[in-house]
Amino acid sequence: GTEWLDQCLDYIQGNIDFVERTLAHEMPRICMIRPQASYLIFLDCRALGLTPEALNRFFVEEAHLALNEGAMFGKPGEGFMRLNVASPRSVIKQAMHQLKEAYDRRF
Repeated sequence: GTEWLDQCLDYIQGNIDFVERTLAHEMPRICMIRPQASYLIFLDCRALGLTPEALNRFFVEEAHLALNEGAMFGKPGEGFMRLNVASPRSVIKQAMHQLKEAYDRRF
């Protein structure tokens, strides 16, 4: 199982790197907190200037993505959205494409 685990961890790391590059090059007002021990990325959306409710609506209604709201973790989580990157790369690419389209229309 060690070989499978190493491959799985490398794949997830590739997804994290992909999201980080995509945000930096295509959606600079959204940055991310690189996870240290998981497959959950916190997207820092505070530079978008949206309330927690408006941020959730932006992701759900405009980007068609259902992420966990950072506000569910208390006041310090407001302005963040949590993205699970333990998925096939095609799913992560589609999610980033949808987010970019919504970002470009709005910002």
